[in-house]
Amino acid sequence: MRVLFSILFSLSILYAQGIDSLLQEYEEASELSKKTKSESAGNLIIYTRDDLERMQVETLKDVLKSLRFFPYIENRMAQPDTLNQDPIGYYSKSVRVYLNENELLTAVTGSGLILFGNMEMDFIDHIEIYEGFPSFDFGVEPATIVIRLYSKTAEHDEGGRVKTTLGSYGHNKENIYYTNKEDSFSYFVYANRSDDKTKEYEHKEETLKRNKQTNRFYGSLEGENHRLEFHAQQIIGDFFLGPLVGNVPKSASGKSSFINFATHSKFLNDSLTLNLSYIKTQNDFSLKYNPLTPILIPSIGFINSLDRTLEEEAFTTTLKKEWCLDIHTVSVGIQYRYKHFDLTDVEFNIPTPPKNQAYSREDIYSFFLQDLIALGDTHLISLSVMDQIYKRDGSVNDPNTLQLRAGYIYSEKEWVAKTFLSRQEFASEAYMSLASQYGNPQLDSEIYTSIFQEISYETKTTLSKVILGYGVNENTPILDKNFKMQNSDTDIVGYSAGVEFTLFFNQKDKLELQANYTSIESPYGNSNLNHYNYTARMLNSIWKFDIFNELVIHDNYSGVSTGYDYSAAVKYAVSKDFHLNLKGDNIFNSGQKHIYVNQINLVTGSPSDTIEVPVVEQRFMFGMEYLF
Repeated sequence: MRVLFSILFSLSILYAQGIDSLLQEYEEASELSKKTKSESAGNLIIYTRDDLERMQVETLKDVLKSLRFFPYIENRMAQPDTLNQDPIGYYSKSVRVYLNENELLTAVTGSGLILFGNMEMDFIDHIEIYEGFPSFDFGVEPATIVIRLYSKTAEHDEGGRVKTTLGSYGHNKENIYYTNKEDSFSYFVYANRSDDKTKEYEHKEETLKRNKQTNRFYGSLEGENHRLEFHAQQIIGDFFLGPLVGNVPKSASGKSSFINFATHSKFLNDSLTLNLSYIKTQNDFSLKYNPLTPILIPSIGFINSLDRTLEEEAFTTTLKKEWCLDIHTVSVGIQYRYKHFDLTDVEFNIPTPPKNQAYSREDIYSFFLQDLIALGDTHLISLSVMDQIYKRDGSVNDPNTLQLRAGYIYSEKEWVAKTFLSRQEFASEAYMSLASQYGNPQLDSEIYTSIFQEISYETKTTLSKVILGYGVNENTPILDKNFKMQNSDTDIVGYSAGVEFTLFFNQKDKLELQANYTSIESPYGNSNLNHYNYTARMLNSIWKFDIFNELVIHDNYSGVSTGYDYSAAVKYAVSKDFHLNLKGDNIFNSGQKHIYVNQINLVTGSPSDTIEVPVVEQRFMFGMEYLF
């Protein structure tokens, strides 16, 4: 298998000759950008429909594993957590995930990344990722990273497709979609079942697993000015180490269900938009420990089992109006979000007194104003302000957060320069305040101040970028020596720098090279978290073959040794409607590994036992797809 992928890589180099005019696929990306991309919205990374298909992107993880500055990581419960800082807690609350115009979120964590960071991409048309504290008009609450997923539509995919994929360890995935366009409306329906099986690990005579089975249904009905969406997801699987530090569980399993209804409407020549969304989620998990080696929860004692049910729901409405006034494009938005969560349903193997939940409901009232000022054809100034008022029941503080953002964009035929300065405040999420093991309902809001600079230069055959960033975090929530969340009294400073170069070959080929560096002061004051990331990616089309090669190198990330993740894929068009796919992830099993803390020395506070596993497992997959 490795020899086969080495041959494919060599062939792709031999055929990538003769620099031609600008890549046709890149022109397609520009057409998409006319509809969805905004240079003033942030530092943008875009994956076109052609990119996703030729890269054989199976899940969002395939894209995020090479994300600039903040690559894909999983927490100790095998959940996507790009900003993870082990040992406890969820750190990616500011990473927002959208499906079309609707934010996918959970009321407890704030971010939908925890449920959708490894979602299959078979019904997704293209992806936009915005970094550098993106535009406020994306959502009700502020963000550091925005991931926008756009579903397939009847306009580009009329008809249907059936696809099946088989892989290592018994991995399999099957899905189907069908879409059609009538005189006054169109519809899209999609169903998927995937059994994501991975390698199992032995530690202290226990078996650690992170297998998951996912079922999904998505449907949309769209008219000229209105779209109705229904999205349901169910995940059943293993929770790896579980949320508790202290010992290895004999078993850690869970189940989550997600249901979402959403509408998107446009009025007054598309200048007025109204979005409505309702989300209901339930999460269950169960932990079992060896009775001879129970786990210690300081406020309860030694336990050997834990069962919990978490119920949550959210309703969001957003109304936005845009005016074009001479050189000004003014946007005003009023947004409201309701959240409800119940974390009280928890059972230990020993009797415990009931614990009151500090609050169970949150109402967020948000207002934003944005002005894009065009100074001639080449200069644009962006000014934004957003204010949130949080109303929480119970005897807790009601945060009032303010977001400020200014940008300057210079654009001409070959050069684009973008500068963004922002100051944002993030209210604490429910899991940080209410978790029975480590929550603190009196946390203050975090304050992020940052500046990002991006410069790009484009010719007919090349695209070059330089990205620089600097940020300061105040009041960062961290665990104290008693394993309780507290606001850090030390500011956390971060630096980032990236260089990217794309070379376009022939009609359908391109080579992408990326190098970036991130340094963040540890919130625990012990060292800096330095991360070097290098990516080389090549896409080629040769006769009836689409060939993909990618090498991702992670160096010195959180003290983990250097990882080399080489992945490759080939897609063969048997006919216009029938394709065969072959792909290998982390082919040489030398990719980045992540260290998880299992036990902590209560005297020194340092880890006394750790577990190291690959972020991306070695896996080989074979797939077939038929269009009808």
